[in-house]
Amino acid sequence: MDANTLEVRLGNGVEYLGKPRCYFDPAVVRNSDIYCISHAHEDHLPRDIEGKKVLCSDTTLRCASSRLGRTLESSEWGGIEMKNAGHVAGSVMFLVDSGRRALYTGDFCPRDRLGMTGARPIKVDVLITEATYGVPRYVFPPTDGMMGVMRDWVEDSISQGISVALLAYPLGKSQELITMFNDLKPYLHGSVMNATELVASPDLISKCTPYSRETAKEPFLLICPPSVRNSNLMQYWKKKGLRTAAVSGWAIDSSFKYKMRVDEAFPLSDHADFEELMAFVKACDPSVVFTYHGFSVELASEIQRSLDIDAHPLIKNQKSLLEF
Repeated sequence: MDANTLEVRLGNGVEYLGKPRCYFDPAVVRNSDIYCISHAHEDHLPRDIEGKKVLCSDTTLRCASSRLGRTLESSEWGGIEMKNAGHVAGSVMFLVDSGRRALYTGDFCPRDRLGMTGARPIKVDVLITEATYGVPRYVFPPTDGMMGVMRDWVEDSISQGISVALLAYPLGKSQELITMFNDLKPYLHGSVMNATELVASPDLISKCTPYSRETAKEPFLLICPPSVRNSNLMQYWKKKGLRTAAVSGWAIDSSFKYKMRVDEAFPLSDHADFEELMAFVKACDPSVVFTYHGFSVELASEIQRSLDIDAHPLIKNQKSLLEF
């Protein structure tokens, strides 16, 4: 299959300009064509909404409508199926079947973990995959082992009478941490509480306690977004000995801990790592792969070299596929 005959490009999100014409994770939702939202993280949501109809999971629809402050409507289109992406609650991949099968992954994770079922590969002709951790140095340690390391660190701190704050994205990673540490009855920052109420089961929500300075009893575990690490909230508790840890796949880099100005950093991710990306591509057995978001150039090169599959990074503002 000749990549130059495929109309796939970066523009309004990832544009698949065949039949049907699809816009994946678009910046603008208009009244015509098909707009597909893979999940409700901010960098995958539209910034401008002219039309209301989108294709996404019910969970993503609920989160997106809440975050955007506008009610969206979910629609179905023949020839497009949603498949579990295993990234965060409600995340999906999109399978387009119009004679030629194409899969858009969005952010995805193939690992089963903490109640989340991982993404499964699908035999396709065209694969459009994320490349967030698309270079060989990003290989994550086993999830169970890392969870054990985190629990030891948290419990050791609390046993010494020292409070702990875990910094993680409000949607996705935070719910994993809540599940992991629900026996410690963690306090939740407001943004984490709001996200959890939108996606979690009533049973998990019932175990959550909103944080407030007035009611927080030391030593405690607090789950909060990375954006508050330099806030007055953090400064107040740090003066009392609070320890902080960032939870992210980027913690593979030793510099991440110092960049985040935290006491510890744990490489726990809801993305596929490099080896998982390569294994997923191989199992999908496509004729051509397009990579985007992250180390797209490097991943495409490695797919071409190691798997002998035609692979190309998508280029922002490209006018045609001849610009690869």
